[in-house]
Formats: sequence, structure tokens, C-alpha cells
Amino acid sequence: MSHDEIVNSGDGARSPSMPSSRVSMRTVAFVLACLALALVCIGLALDYFVAERLPELTEDNLRAATELWRKAGPQSYDMDIELRGARPGQVHVEVRNKEVELETRDGRTPGRWTWDTWSVPGLFDTLSQDLDIAQDPEGQIQAAKGTTWLPRCEFDPQFGYPLRYHRLVSGGPEVYWRVTAFHPK
Repeated sequence: MSHDEIVNSGDGARSPSMPSSRVSMRTVAFVLACLALALVCIGLALDYFVAERLPELTEDNLRAATELWRKAGPQSYDMDIELRGARPGQVHVEVRNKEVELETRDGRTPGRWTWDTWSVPGLFDTLSQDLDIAQDPEGQIQAAKGTTWLPRCEFDPQFGYPLRYHRLVSGGPEVYWRVTAFHPK
């Protein structure tokens, strides 16, 4: 009878029916590697689906971007915008001599009254309104008590237009958009 087959009689010997209480180092390393991989995957998923590493939108950086656009922005341009959130989609805008000539949303042309919203000046207006609301969502839009808005925005360094925008709202819909193509004409 081998050492492992000896029945445990209180003298430290083990029986085949009683597994060893020792876990192999290989099993421990495998479990730890799986846990580390799971944590990395969760972190990457949160980073991709939730967190946007954008600077906080402030009055100062909005004013600076607006001024840069006023000085350097082209009078004519085409722009494509990806929307995410409650109403995801694609917007295409064509501006000539500071006037919106065409807008499409997911390949369809919406009513003319919406076109200016997606021009660069329209995006600046939206950001300005969101900054005002972020100061007091309860008073500005009758949001639920405790609602917070966290607007974040990155501006194009050459022309100043809003490149990416993410408004995180506690207890409400998030808004996210990013310019995927910008072509001065």
C-alpha cells in the first residue's frame, strides 16, 4: 500500500477518499490569471462603453473655442457627426457661406428648422445651453431633485469646432456625439 492509500487514523496519513487540502501552485496561478484577465476585460469594457476621457466643458474653454472658430473656421464645410445615446445615428451637414445648405440624418432629410442645430454655431449654442442647465438642472428644466449634468467636450485645435461631446446625466439620458469627418470647402 502506498503512502497516499494509507487510511487517516489520526497519525497524519491520508485515505483515498479524503482529498489533499493542498492546492497545486499551477491551479492557483491559473485562477489568478483568470481573475486578472476578467478585471482587464471589465476595465476595457467600462472604458469603451462608459467612460470618455474628455476635458470638462467650461465657460472658458467654450469661449476660447468659439473665438478660434470665429477667427479660423471656414465659411463653407461638410461635416459628419456620429450620435450615440437615446437616439443614435449619423448626421451629415453641408454649409456654404455660413448657411446650412443640406442636412441628412441617417440618410433622410429632416425638416429645415432642424438644420442649424448641427452646424458648428448650432453645436456651440447647444453646448452653451447645456452649461447653463448643468448649473441648476432642477431649476432650468425641472429635473428630479439631485440630478447632475457633467458636460465634457474636446475641441478641434485648428478650427475650434466641437470635436467630441459627452453629457453624463445622473438619472437621465446621456448625450454623446463626435465629428467623424470635417472638410473645409
